[in-house]
Amino acid sequence: MSGHELPFEKRVDRNAMHSFFEYHGFDEELEEAYYRFLFDFILERMEKDNGLKAAFGPTFQHYPHGQHHGEDFHLHGHKWAVRAADLGNFIGKTAYLAMSDADKEDFARRHAEKVTELDGRVAERGRAETDDIPAYRHT
Repeated sequence: MSGHELPFEKRVDRNAMHSFFEYHGFDEELEEAYYRFLFDFILERMEKDNGLKAAFGPTFQHYPHGQHHGEDFHLHGHKWAVRAADLGNFIGKTAYLAMSDADKEDFARRHAEKVTELDGRVAERGRAETDDIPAYRHT
Protein backbone atom coordinates (compact mmCIF):
# COMPACT_ATOMS: atom_id res chain seq x y z
CA MET A 1 0.00 0.00 0.00
CA SER A 2 1.37 3.40 -0.91
CA GLY A 3 1.26 6.43 1.30
CA HIS A 4 -2.34 7.40 0.69
CA GLU A 5 -3.84 4.31 -0.90
CA LEU A 6 -7.18 3.56 0.65
CA PRO A 7 -7.48 0.34 2.66
CA PHE A 8 -10.43 -0.91 0.64
CA GLU A 9 -9.33 -0.36 -2.96
CA LYS A 10 -8.47 -4.03 -3.18
CA ARG A 11 -8.49 -6.95 -0.78
CA VAL A 12 -6.43 -6.07 2.24
CA ASP A 13 -4.46 -8.67 4.13
CA ARG A 14 -2.48 -8.42 7.33
CA ASN A 15 0.82 -8.33 5.45
CA ALA A 16 -0.26 -5.31 3.41
CA MET A 17 -1.41 -3.45 6.53
CA HIS A 18 1.80 -4.31 8.37
CA SER A 19 3.80 -3.02 5.41
CA PHE A 20 1.67 0.16 5.35
CA PHE A 21 2.34 0.75 9.05
CA GLU A 22 6.02 -0.05 8.66
CA TYR A 23 6.35 2.27 5.63
CA HIS A 24 4.95 5.13 7.69
CA GLY A 25 6.91 4.25 10.82
CA PHE A 26 3.79 3.93 12.95
CA ASP A 27 4.32 2.55 16.43
CA GLU A 28 1.62 0.60 18.22
CA GLU A 29 -0.10 3.76 19.47
CA LEU A 30 -0.32 5.24 15.97
CA GLU A 31 -1.43 1.92 14.50
CA GLU A 32 -4.31 1.91 16.95
CA ALA A 33 -5.11 5.55 16.07
CA TYR A 34 -5.36 4.53 12.40
CA TYR A 35 -7.52 1.54 13.33
CA ARG A 36 -9.75 3.84 15.42
CA PHE A 37 -10.18 6.13 12.40
CA LEU A 38 -11.49 3.18 10.34
CA PHE A 39 -13.67 1.94 13.20
CA ASP A 40 -15.23 5.38 13.72
CA PHE A 41 -15.83 5.71 9.98
CA ILE A 42 -17.79 2.45 10.00
CA LEU A 43 -19.91 3.64 12.94
CA GLU A 44 -20.53 6.91 11.08
CA ARG A 45 -21.64 5.02 7.95
CA MET A 46 -24.03 2.92 10.04
CA GLU A 47 -25.70 6.08 11.33
CA LYS A 48 -26.35 7.08 7.70
CA ASP A 49 -27.47 3.62 6.52
CA ASN A 50 -30.16 1.89 8.56
CA GLY A 51 -29.79 -1.36 6.61
CA LEU A 52 -26.07 -1.50 7.35
CA LYS A 53 -26.75 -0.69 10.99
CA ALA A 54 -29.44 -3.35 11.29
CA ALA A 55 -27.27 -6.00 9.69
CA PHE A 56 -23.92 -5.24 11.32
CA GLY A 57 -24.51 -2.80 14.16
CA PRO A 58 -24.59 -5.47 16.88
CA THR A 59 -21.14 -6.73 15.86
CA PHE A 60 -19.66 -3.23 16.23
CA GLN A 61 -20.84 -2.61 19.78
CA HIS A 62 -17.43 -3.40 21.23
CA TYR A 63 -14.03 -1.88 20.58
CA PRO A 64 -11.88 -3.21 19.10
CA HIS A 65 -13.81 -5.12 16.46
CA GLY A 66 -12.84 -7.87 14.04
CA GLN A 67 -12.23 -11.56 13.94
CA HIS A 68 -8.88 -10.98 15.68
CA HIS A 69 -10.15 -8.34 18.09
CA GLY A 70 -9.07 -10.21 21.20
CA GLU A 71 -6.15 -12.20 19.87
CA ASP A 72 -2.43 -11.55 20.04
CA PHE A 73 -1.21 -15.13 20.29
CA HIS A 74 0.49 -15.28 16.88
CA LEU A 75 0.83 -11.66 15.90
CA HIS A 76 4.18 -10.78 17.50
CA GLY A 77 3.01 -7.31 18.53
CA HIS A 78 1.38 -6.50 15.18
CA LYS A 79 -2.22 -6.95 16.27
CA TRP A 80 -3.40 -3.63 14.83
CA ALA A 81 -2.32 -4.64 11.32
CA VAL A 82 -4.56 -7.70 11.48
CA ARG A 83 -7.44 -5.80 13.03
CA ALA A 84 -7.15 -2.94 10.51
CA ALA A 85 -7.18 -5.48 7.66
CA ASP A 86 -10.45 -6.86 9.05
CA LEU A 87 -11.97 -3.35 9.00
CA GLY A 88 -10.53 -2.46 5.60
CA ASN A 89 -12.13 -5.53 4.10
CA PHE A 90 -15.44 -4.77 5.79
CA ILE A 91 -15.35 -1.26 4.34
CA GLY A 92 -14.49 -2.51 0.86
CA LYS A 93 -16.93 -5.40 0.71
CA THR A 94 -19.84 -3.80 2.56
CA ALA A 95 -19.93 -0.12 3.52
CA TYR A 96 -18.06 1.29 0.51
CA LEU A 97 -20.35 -0.40 -2.00
CA ALA A 98 -23.34 1.67 -0.85
CA MET A 99 -21.51 5.00 -0.73
CA SER A 100 -22.05 7.77 -3.27
CA ASP A 101 -19.13 9.07 -5.31
CA ALA A 102 -19.17 12.23 -3.17
CA ASP A 103 -18.98 10.14 0.03
CA LYS A 104 -16.09 8.13 -1.42
CA GLU A 105 -14.22 11.31 -2.33
CA ASP A 106 -14.86 12.74 1.12
CA PHE A 107 -13.55 9.61 2.78
CA ALA A 108 -10.47 9.56 0.53
CA ARG A 109 -9.73 13.14 1.59
CA ARG A 110 -10.27 12.36 5.27
CA HIS A 111 -8.11 9.25 4.99
CA ALA A 112 -5.26 11.25 3.43
CA GLU A 113 -5.59 13.85 6.18
CA LYS A 114 -5.45 11.17 8.90
CA VAL A 115 -2.36 9.54 7.39
CA THR A 116 -0.68 12.96 7.08
CA GLU A 117 -1.57 13.71 10.72
CA LEU A 118 -0.11 10.41 11.90
CA ASP A 119 2.98 10.92 9.72
CA GLY A 120 3.44 14.26 11.48
CA ARG A 121 3.36 12.54 14.84
CA VAL A 122 6.05 10.13 13.63
CA ALA A 123 8.19 13.08 12.50
CA GLU A 124 7.81 14.75 15.91
CA ARG A 125 8.83 11.62 17.80
CA GLY A 126 11.31 10.21 15.34
CA ARG A 127 11.22 6.64 14.15
CA ALA A 128 11.88 4.01 16.77
CA GLU A 129 14.83 1.77 16.08
CA THR A 130 13.85 -1.86 15.81
CA ASP A 131 15.56 -5.16 15.39
CA ASP A 132 12.54 -6.57 13.59
CA ILE A 133 13.09 -7.99 10.16
CA PRO A 134 10.88 -5.90 7.87
CA ALA A 135 7.80 -7.90 6.89
CA TYR A 136 5.00 -9.54 8.72
CA ARG A 137 5.74 -12.91 10.26
CA HIS A 138 2.95 -15.36 10.98
CA THR A 139 3.81 -18.44 13.00
